[in-house]
Amino acid sequence: MIPLVLGPDVIERLIPHRRPLAMVDGIVAYAHKPSPILHAHRHISANEPVFDGHFPGLHLWPGVYTIEGLGQTMNLVFAIEGIVREYEARGSSLESVLDDLRNLESGYRLAPGYKAARAKAFLEALALGPPGARGGMSAAVDVKLLRPVFAGQRIDYEVVVTHAIDSLARAEVVALVDAKVVAKGVMKSTLGMSMPEAPP
Repeated sequence: MIPLVLGPDVIERLIPHRRPLAMVDGIVAYAHKPSPILHAHRHISANEPVFDGHFPGLHLWPGVYTIEGLGQTMNLVFAIEGIVREYEARGSSLESVLDDLRNLESGYRLAPGYKAARAKAFLEALALGPPGARGGMSAAVDVKLLRPVFAGQRIDYEVVVTHAIDSLARAEVVALVDAKVVAKGVMKSTLGMSMPEAPP
């Protein structure tokens, strides 16, 4: 696994989901080979709008939101894989992709060393990439919910792509809280959603 720490602003550049239905707020690590793997997470706040109606008086996180978080993590691994393929087709490397993603994160963190021109070129390349290279829709979901999740906890997601043929892919998915499995299963996805235009 390669450490790849990305926050919600970069994630919004990679997939179309937005609050309150953005279920991933951080990426932790990524592996390209032998199989694509992504580790991500979501912090559950007691202020989530869903708690107004989902078990008032008990901040119980809806299981379908955990499953949606796994699906969005799967979309993120496809987004990064799509960018890697685009870079490789232009003769560039995986390390260049990771450097560009880290540079973009530096800009959102107001960190020293941020290269604005490089970030601009990267975002322009994202907007011009082949449609469908960075999006997908669930084709089949077989995920079991094993433990409840509550406000104040952090859900860690792990997605391992096991098969990919043309526009279809299969992944083994796991969600954990405090290193205990809260959901586990298999997701199948079809690639082919175009990305929204990036804001100015």
